[in-house]
Parts: sequence; C-alpha cells; structure tokens
Amino acid sequence: MSDAQDEIFCCDSLKGVVAELPEPAAPTVYRADNGVTMMVVGLVRTEEGLGYLDQAILHCPFCGTKLQAAKP
Repeated sequence: MSDAQDEIFCCDSLKGVVAELPEPAAPTVYRADNGVTMMVVGLVRTEEGLGYLDQAILHCPFCGTKLQAAKP
C-alpha cells in the first residue's frame, strides 16, 4: 500500500480488514477525489456489471478514532 493509503488507517484492525478483502472489493476504504474517506459497504451484481454502495466514514468502526468531520 502507498503512504497516501496508509494515512487513512488509524489502527491495525482497520488496515488488516481492508488488506484481506478479495478483488473486486478491495480497497473498501479509500479517499475519494474530493478528499472524503469512504468505505464500500455493499456490492450488487446488475445487468450493467458490479455496483457499489459507498458511505463516508467519520469514525473508525474498530477503535473509534475520528477520521474526518461531517462537513469539510
């Protein structure tokens, strides 16, 4: 993983979960073009291909560290 991706991981639990997910789900935690840290929370197959449901994450689901504010 690049240093840019490492900066969004606050704990080993979050980093480990993301690193162990199979393609095409990985990476599930990423920084969007607008700078918001996002997590893929769902996948669905459609006639057009694979669809993703993303959600901005404010706090780490494992350690509770605040990752970003609700409004930039």
